[in-house]
Amino acid sequence: MSAALGYAVRAPQWVLTYQGVNITADISSMVTGITYEDRLEGAASEIEVTLEDHQKLWQGPWSPQLGDRLTLLLGYERDVLLPCGDFEVDEVELSGPPDSVYMRCLEAWITPATRTRNSLGYEDQTLPEIAATIASKYSLSVIGADNSLNVAFERITQRQETDLEFLRRLAKAQGYEFTVRGTQMVFYAISTLESSTPAMVLGRSDLLTFGFTNKTHEIFKDAQVSYQQPYTKELITQSVTSAMQAPTGDTVKMVARCETIEQALLKAQSVLHDMNAKQRTARLKAPGSTTLVAGNVITLTGFGVNDGNYLIELARHRLTRSSGYTTEVSARQLRSSVASTG
Repeated sequence: MSAALGYAVRAPQWVLTYQGVNITADISSMVTGITYEDRLEGAASEIEVTLEDHQKLWQGPWSPQLGDRLTLLLGYERDVLLPCGDFEVDEVELSGPPDSVYMRCLEAWITPATRTRNSLGYEDQTLPEIAATIASKYSLSVIGADNSLNVAFERITQRQETDLEFLRRLAKAQGYEFTVRGTQMVFYAISTLESSTPAMVLGRSDLLTFGFTNKTHEIFKDAQVSYQQPYTKELITQSVTSAMQAPTGDTVKMVARCETIEQALLKAQSVLHDMNAKQRTARLKAPGSTTLVAGNVITLTGFGVNDGNYLIELARHRLTRSSGYTTEVSARQLRSSVASTG
């Protein structure tokens, strides 16, 4: 059994700070559930807090206001707690009987400004330069977007996308993903994440439930990206071949604006990787663990053909009165995705 998930009795612990005040002791008898959902990419992380309210405090003097700030730590007593981040109240529900109040909170950087769709052109800039421009709008600093991301765009257009949707699209086309943590916009090289040393090894006895899916639909052997320059009529094209044994001989073909061969190659590699990344996925539920977070690699063993290293894309930490502390994970198996170019 993995030492990290041993079954020795440990007391779960959480610390909730509301508008700068630690309210943990005041509300611990009222809290019936806390959930923290951590995502590697796409939607923002969030927390949910459910409280019993027979005294009707949360409908009166303690009524939460939209936009109130929260921070959450969770884990086990006498262990280092997992810092979940800074959040703002986005949704409040009252239900009953018995009276219960539910708060859904989004990461604090999710504001009306970041949700606004914009159209804008960028000229003669690299991804780090564009990232720095966007980050400055939200008083964020950029971490991890280094000089290796030196592909310059003569012109790249943001068309009715939020700033972060636009930036994520550019990053993925160059083999990167990013997220916002506090006041930092953090870039991750996908290849670096996937080659990380596994954070833990999990077998059947370490898990409460498990499930695996292996699919052939939209899994490709090759990817081809092409674009004909509108003025010169020059055809730019690049193709890549998967290193893993594809269940079909299909080729995914994409027409996408490319200014150079290098850009076409990066886009071909990106689309093939993205399409094939979800060939084998895992859904796991384990006793609560602060090591099971989005972006960590884990090794699964004892599951036959499903054994191997998996990248956690979503981790959902739940603390409830009935079930204690558990962690649910969605992860994808890691395999070399691109072998050759042409």
